[in-house]
Amino acid sequence: MEEHEFDSLREWRPFGTQEAGAAAARMGQCATLAVALWGTTREDLEQRLRARTPVIPAGVEPADLWALYDEARKLAAAFENPANTWLPQHLRDGSAMIVVGAERFTAWQARCEIVRRAIEFLEDS
Repeated sequence: MEEHEFDSLREWRPFGTQEAGAAAARMGQCATLAVALWGTTREDLEQRLRARTPVIPAGVEPADLWALYDEARKLAAAFENPANTWLPQHLRDGSAMIVVGAERFTAWQARCEIVRRAIEFLEDS
């Protein structure tokens, strides 16, 4: 395959300032939602996992939660992959389990579970 053939397979366009600003805004919204759902400490995660219903900020839509869930799953996979030695050890350490009842979670699995429960709650309401 020649370069022009490869280029014709995909509609290329430049990634400009507007796209970068929009991506930064999406990341900021995702981070804000993450802190609201997960808290900032390990104890917050445990508390959120034990809660009967998730604490979902007003105005959050299922699409917002799905976007966060997708990002959290990607991060969980990256942080839990032992081949990613370039990541800080405290983020990769899956040995510090969060135990809630009979369930055991790494911190990233716990985050994913909290978002999953929030999605389920919103979609069932």
